Amino acid sequence: MLAAWRRLLRTIGQACGSIHVTADETSIAPAGGVSSADDPDRDFAALAPGRMVGRYEILSILGQGGFGMTYRARDDRLHRDVAIKEYLPSALAVRQDGVSVLPRSTKVAEDFAWGRQRFVDEGRTLATLQRAPAIVRVFDFLEANGTAYIVMELVPGDTLESRLKAGPLSPAEVDRILWPLLDGLEQVHGTGFLHRDIKPANILLDAEGRPTLIDFGASRIAMAGRTAAMTAIFTPGYAAAEQMTSARQGPWTDIYGVAATLHHAIAGSPPPGSFDRALDDEYVALGQRAPAGFAPALLAGIDAGLALRAADRPQSIADWRRLLGRPDAPDAQATVIVRRAPADSDATVVMRQPTVSPAPESPSPSPSPSPPLPAASGKGVWIGLVALVAMALGGGGYWMATRAPAIDAVAVQKADALGREQAARRQAEDAELAQLRDEKAAREKAAQDLEQRQKIETELRQKLAAEQEAKARADADARARAEAEEAARQKALEGDKTRAMATETALGLTPLDRQHLQVALTALGLRAPGPGADGVFGPKMREVIAAWQKSRSYPDTGYITGPQNQELLRAASAAIARFDDDQKKADEAKKKADEEKARAEAAKAPPGAAAPSQPAAPIAAGSPDGRWTGSYSCTASFGGGPFTVPLNVEMRGGVATWTRPNATATTRGNQSITVRVTGKSVVAERVYSPMGGANQGSTLTSSLAARFEDGKITGSGSETPNTQRTCTLLLTR
Repeated sequence: MLAAWRRLLRTIGQACGSIHVTADETSIAPAGGVSSADDPDRDFAALAPGRMVGRYEILSILGQGGFGMTYRARDDRLHRDVAIKEYLPSALAVRQDGVSVLPRSTKVAEDFAWGRQRFVDEGRTLATLQRAPAIVRVFDFLEANGTAYIVMELVPGDTLESRLKAGPLSPAEVDRILWPLLDGLEQVHGTGFLHRDIKPANILLDAEGRPTLIDFGASRIAMAGRTAAMTAIFTPGYAAAEQMTSARQGPWTDIYGVAATLHHAIAGSPPPGSFDRALDDEYVALGQRAPAGFAPALLAGIDAGLALRAADRPQSIADWRRLLGRPDAPDAQATVIVRRAPADSDATVVMRQPTVSPAPESPSPSPSPSPPLPAASGKGVWIGLVALVAMALGGGGYWMATRAPAIDAVAVQKADALGREQAARRQAEDAELAQLRDEKAAREKAAQDLEQRQKIETELRQKLAAEQEAKARADADARARAEAEEAARQKALEGDKTRAMATETALGLTPLDRQHLQVALTALGLRAPGPGADGVFGPKMREVIAAWQKSRSYPDTGYITGPQNQELLRAASAAIARFDDDQKKADEAKKKADEEKARAEAAKAPPGAAAPSQPAAPIAAGSPDGRWTGSYSCTASFGGGPFTVPLNVEMRGGVATWTRPNATATTRGNQSITVRVTGKSVVAERVYSPMGGANQGSTLTSSLAARFEDGKITGSGSETPNTQRTCTLLLTR
């Protein structure tokens, strides 16, 4: 019977947990010993109160996190409380001797030093914005204890996040926040600086609802991009898509954060996260929802600031302010201090830490005490035990009552120890299993996030490549159009030249007419080539004519039309008149000299002798100038019969022109021939007007190539472009 009781007690102990039985009472005690007597508020990673950083005395901790510490401190020189932010990235550095900050290892020393310089640069930039509205004021930044510190203004206040827990803001409240915030951000962006983490938790409100922007995370995010030891954290709903990728960031990135914050303030909740929107954009525009009391321009501007693509958002605060319906910016207010949760401790601005009692440290397990069980459970165990004892007494009560044997205390203790051991093992196994489940879930979540980020980056790269390809195609099309237009212009210009050449030829300009044109162009400031007006229109002269035509917005063909000829003669009539007077005087002087020379020679001749003939003017060796005689003859063509033109012309400057005799001043007949000599090359140009047929009334031009050799000008062949006639040119001096 005693053995059966022992087995029964052992079974009850194993089933119900650890039971400790004493001589006078039964109790359930928690496993382990009493809690430590150490101060649970002591933080060995932070500077202790009373420590000095420069002239600032540490008073208390206001916040802490993976990037550093924020303290409340006393400025001994100016007798005021300030907030001090300490650079202490837990992934890269440790505190030694309660004061100095050192890199964790030589491997991360370079990253630690690089991040410290970014931290100091952040403080230096913010210190230049002393008068920027709605931006936290920085008083000082210094390096000490192996690290760096930023000293800021300490002003009481609360966060916009806390205010929004009471519900959305009114239009007047939104106005008090929005415009000073934009004015301050515009000055921040003007320094080339970005905030990168704008959200309700980083906007402080004073008693009048005026904002101050805090937690400039530029250096923290820069470090996250440099070293794998730091992790960039973005707040869902407020971070732009480009912050999750390697895309370029700018003022448009902060605009997204402000727009998301305004959406939360008006609609009561933030917009969907940019990750979710990139996969399936379910954002409902505020302009469609049209909350009462808010201007449509303001709502439309917020929707524009929440555009998923950075290029679709306003690119600057000034652009966005105009979209929001207010081009001017109101004055901003002072920086304030915020009550913030302990987990969010990397903020640039100081916060009032909430009074939350920390949970005591979990005591180490002990093998002797019983595992904790609820009181009700213990009572139930003992009620069941009493019932079993009663049943046992009912079956053999006389023997128990008469003998009343003592309970085997050793067996009970062994059963108690076995129960505790099994319970502790089960608890450890459950904890290990829970930890494995959490780690697996974390790995799966990280893999999903990585896959989504890679998918977004791939889509963005593909979209960028498509845009670049489309731009390249558009540029190629534009170049092709420009080349085609230039080719068409050149072709049209060639046509204009051909027509202009025919038109000028039809004018039948004499050497004197050409001299007049040269004088006119020179008088108008376009210097004609050569020593003077020689009546020769060579390539240089054609360039001068084209320059004048271009200045008058005429087609710059280099060939004169009738109206252009008259315009030039009118514009330079005075210069032409002077030229004619000079030529007339020169001719008269030459004539007079020739007459005097003839009279002198006649006086010297013996009486009755015939008067000597006038000698011809001397001709320079190799020059084509002088008197030429000969003919220009052509065979028959489909348009007319053969003809021969006798030529007796005076060549000056290598050019001689024959015009049909008996021509009037305005009508020079229906045919003219101009001979131009350049070196040994000769071109005979014939301009004629058909007297009948389909071309009657028009002016046609053809030319024949010839040679100047041995004192003769000869040529024979088909005229161009009309190849129906074969012509021959023969001239001798």
